[in-house]
Amino acid sequence: MNTVFIGPRTLACDESGPPSAPTVLLLPWLGGSRLGWTQVAQALSNTYRVIVPDHRDTGDSERSEEAYTLPDLAGDAADLLLALNAAPAAVVGLSMGGMVAQHLAIRHPELLQALVLVSTTPGGAASPAATERGREALFLPAELEAGERARQAMTLMTAPGFTGTHPEALDFAERNARQHPMSADSYKRQFRAVRAHDATSGLASIAVPTLVLHGDVDDLIPLPAAEHLAANIPGAVLKVYPGTGHMPQLERREEFLADLRGFLAEQVR
Repeated sequence: MNTVFIGPRTLACDESGPPSAPTVLLLPWLGGSRLGWTQVAQALSNTYRVIVPDHRDTGDSERSEEAYTLPDLAGDAADLLLALNAAPAAVVGLSMGGMVAQHLAIRHPELLQALVLVSTTPGGAASPAATERGREALFLPAELEAGERARQAMTLMTAPGFTGTHPEALDFAERNARQHPMSADSYKRQFRAVRAHDATSGLASIAVPTLVLHGDVDDLIPLPAAEHLAANIPGAVLKVYPGTGHMPQLERREEFLADLRGFLAEQVR
């Protein structure tokens, strides 16, 4: 783990792969830390310089007692890339990480080579509501122990039946949550930032090659959100995974990695 000073705060991040290789920045999701990207980072690090940060207020990064927005988190990511001399980068974001990635691409286009938006939404009026099952994942009881909360959330975020046949996904989520438990206050701050997210007016300005990846049974962010992204980002390509929920990097691991590697090989130099 590296600790990087950016302005008035510090961010924690993991870095792997050849230092001189093209950079891939992986941005975590709501309630998660950099540990959630571990398997993808390992798979990419033979070819790329892979950087995975903890957003402010999560993981090993500095806590924030003040409210913040997703554009603020995009600013943190921009400062991190500059501090590490890692721009321009291919930016990959899942769910909230994909929302942050949109703001990064809109506000700091010079820092990106390519953009991959996974299980995410532009927000605003274009964002479809979560299903009842998805809302249950978002509003689990605060008093749950971190590991158990992560197990329940993973079960609800993935396609029905997935964790029953893939218990290793539950163990992975539990282990990460216990290493990086998130306080109720931090979760509320992050959730409020997500609720305020709206990048719709800036989508047309995104000029880097963009790949949108989404499951067709995503209960947290239903598929029409991805269709809106792909329709409004110039040249964006949409890939839909059948029978897949909110975590295609786990639910469709090999196909997801093949799609990601193929896109990066074409777009990143």
